[in-house]
Amino acid sequence: MYNWLELQAQRLPDKPAVVFNEETVTFSKLYDESKRLKAHVESLERKRIALYIGNTLDAIYIIHAAILAKIEVVMINTRLTPHEITAQLEDISVDTIVATEPLELDGYNIYQLKELLTLTALPVDKSGISGDDVLSIMFTSGTTGRAKAVPQTFRNHYASARGCENRFGYSEESIWMNVNPIYHISGFSVLLRSVIRGCTMVLVEKFDESTVWKRITEHSVTHTSMVPVMLSRLLNHPIPAHNLQGVLLGGAGVTRQVLSDALDAGLPVYNSFGMTETCSQIVSIGHDDPKILEGTVGRPLENISIQIDETNDGELLVHGAPVTNGYLNAEMELSDGYFRTGDMGYIDAEGYLYILDRRKDLIISGGENVYPKEIEDVIMMMPEVANAVVVKRKDKEWGEVPVLLIETRYGMTIKDAEIMRHLEGRVAKYKRPKEIIRMSQILMTSTGKVSRVRNQKVYDEKKKQ
Repeated sequence: MYNWLELQAQRLPDKPAVVFNEETVTFSKLYDESKRLKAHVESLERKRIALYIGNTLDAIYIIHAAILAKIEVVMINTRLTPHEITAQLEDISVDTIVATEPLELDGYNIYQLKELLTLTALPVDKSGISGDDVLSIMFTSGTTGRAKAVPQTFRNHYASARGCENRFGYSEESIWMNVNPIYHISGFSVLLRSVIRGCTMVLVEKFDESTVWKRITEHSVTHTSMVPVMLSRLLNHPIPAHNLQGVLLGGAGVTRQVLSDALDAGLPVYNSFGMTETCSQIVSIGHDDPKILEGTVGRPLENISIQIDETNDGELLVHGAPVTNGYLNAEMELSDGYFRTGDMGYIDAEGYLYILDRRKDLIISGGENVYPKEIEDVIMMMPEVANAVVVKRKDKEWGEVPVLLIETRYGMTIKDAEIMRHLEGRVAKYKRPKEIIRMSQILMTSTGKVSRVRNQKVYDEKKKQ
């Protein structure tokens, strides 16, 4: 049931599995190349390896080779700094990395693909795959700023793919374009959906409006998934004739204006909501649903059950086969078997979910999670800073961006450029504040803690003036 690539290589040997730039790889070739590489991956003799990869054909081979070898793959966000990567890998005891992109990281065994192929092949006969076996591990922001390691099993991924297929309406004849980073659940899930169903996947290395539209037209793409900022950029480009049947949006809140513009342009957009813990979307709404412009993220997929905990500020609770069984490095909060998401919302009488606040403090910028405390901890290392708080600002392009409010020590000053230099090398570029504001005093709670809510209100009032 879970030997997806082997099954498609037998069923559809000559069908294109992956199209990358000018190269087309059939399911039989993808299986043969991945199986050949599997023996070299097994020679690492690791239960779990990290992957530092881009959207390339080599990355696809490595992922499938690891899956065939039943080796857990830890997906590294390539936008993170070495310090951030090290913290994550140390947390789950990983010492070996396979990379398709340049990477220097002290204390780790790092193999580029060419180096991996020089290792003595070590074929290992392993028992069949169980649905409870871990396929991938991805990190997501935690309530303390420490990234949580999310193990995603074969069963989780399979259930997620089936739920998406039934709602999104793709089939074996569909052609998926994958433009999201495959180290994210958004891109990784498309990779798996295509092989589970036997679709052709058109892989795009880097997002560029002209390139994306070219791939959509020349390969007759029917389905794709992207974050709202990508869609916004595509809408600002001349739209050619196309065969698109579905454009799935996720990873960040999309504005009604972008949805409206897409519908006016004749694009079959689907809004959705999901998370790393659920292997992608758990609810969605289609372009033909009259409620799509009313602020809802949709109704649950057929294998997902949701509830709202009215006793806890309307917290969203989720249950279903795509939901992870728990974190590797933290406790997962449950309520009668339901995952407590930390997201606040409500469900209307027709079963549509409305998200009011996605993880109260979390900033979702262009599909990337930015946790304020990470930035605050680094800023507080500066001797000139007496106190600091990071709040969020709505942004047409990125959805949300971080804003830094700082209070300097008496008699001391600090320039914006100094602050940004201090952040370089310590936090990823997308996490760095887009605006820095001096405050005479950072507002605190009655118990002496920084009040993010009160400071957010102060910032919002300043923007109105």
